[in-house]
Amino acid sequence: MHEEPHEPQPVLHPSLAPEAGGAVEAAVSTPEASGGVEAGAPTPEARSVLDTAEPARKPRVIALLNQKGGVGKTTSTVNLGAACARYGQRVLLVDLDPQSNLSLHFGVESGPEQRTIRDLLLDPTCRIEDAVQTARPGLDFIPAVTELALVEGELAQQEGMQTVLRSKLEPVYGNYDVILLDCPPSLGVLSVNALTVADEVFVPMQAHYLPLRGLEKLLQTVHLISQGLNPTIRVTGILLCMHDGSSSHARAVIGEIESQLAQFRGMDVPWSTATVLDPPVRRNIKLAEAPSFGQTIFDYAPKCPGADDYRRIAEQLLIGWGLPHGSFDGAAVGGNESVATVPKKRKVTKGAKRGAMAARGAAAKSTKPAGPSKSASKSAKKSAKKSTKSVKAPSKVAKKLRATKAAAKGATKSAKLVKRAHVTSAKAAKANASKAARAARSVKVA
Repeated sequence: MHEEPHEPQPVLHPSLAPEAGGAVEAAVSTPEASGGVEAGAPTPEARSVLDTAEPARKPRVIALLNQKGGVGKTTSTVNLGAACARYGQRVLLVDLDPQSNLSLHFGVESGPEQRTIRDLLLDPTCRIEDAVQTARPGLDFIPAVTELALVEGELAQQEGMQTVLRSKLEPVYGNYDVILLDCPPSLGVLSVNALTVADEVFVPMQAHYLPLRGLEKLLQTVHLISQGLNPTIRVTGILLCMHDGSSSHARAVIGEIESQLAQFRGMDVPWSTATVLDPPVRRNIKLAEAPSFGQTIFDYAPKCPGADDYRRIAEQLLIGWGLPHGSFDGAAVGGNESVATVPKKRKVTKGAKRGAMAARGAAAKSTKPAGPSKSASKSAKKSAKKSTKSVKAPSKVAKKLRATKAAAKGATKSAKLVKRAHVTSAKAAKANASKAARAARSVKVA
């Protein structure tokens, strides 16, 4: 039943367009032409650290990448990391976004003396232990600063600029089970550093048409990385955020993504095994509110739909990775714990009172003799009123007709009276005129 793969649609086409070069091609170009240094070779300072460290099992390193902003990269990084930590994993989050929003989710503000990812990338003497902060038990993070936006120009002057992050993370591989990289909304040097060290790429996105079109550019970049700096990198998951399952447009976009990904099964491209992660993260206002309180979604609203979605995704990922995990520690942390677990006594008492009153009312009703119900009596009254109105209606019409006839008769009588008065006055005028004429004639004779 396997069909030969037909020509794929442009949205996920693996070919590299000419415009996919630029900064990305310059970042992923191997340094062999400038001195024969092996790609990915650590600097002398990093090599001295690695030579003294014992070989450690490499953790799962996942880059959450999308060149479009506001799609849920930081929210997903924080809450997936928090979910893995609550499942008993040792997690490190790395903030590579100059907006530095990841620290806000933990309520941590880095002081001027705190080393950040910028120091780690630019200062050869900065150790990763100096930049790591602990947010929760089992959950560490490396903060970012706004000055990180200027790092790309400074990194471009360094040898092996694409592998700086990898050389810094390798000494602490043995300390963690999962490392999540929160990438900036661009495909520059910082994102290339993340892709060089990552095993997998998750693409957080909304199920809309424009993000779907932008997926092509991202996959082209990953394809470039897989051809040189990181041959084993794979795009394994499309993470749907702010999802509205009732939208027909969203369902159509998901169907398009799945059909496009299915065309590359078995092909030699980094996204040949990519799937849409299930479940999609539903749109939930609690996910937007949590950072303002300096909490993850499991601290702020552990029973909301967003918390449930991220927990289920993390559980499926750990199972797929073969990482042992215990039960989920879903207890709330901080100020919301008492609200979430222990209801106020006053509310319970009022509920009990209302229940008792309802029970007494039901018992009283059951002891009353059987009779016509209130609803039946009301309906009977309404029907009686309607019938009365229907009887009264003809009588009112008849009264109006009689009144109209009476008014017409009165008008006729008044007209007749006026006519008679005119006739009488005319006769009187004639009589007076004749009298005057006779009187005048008698005077002339005399």
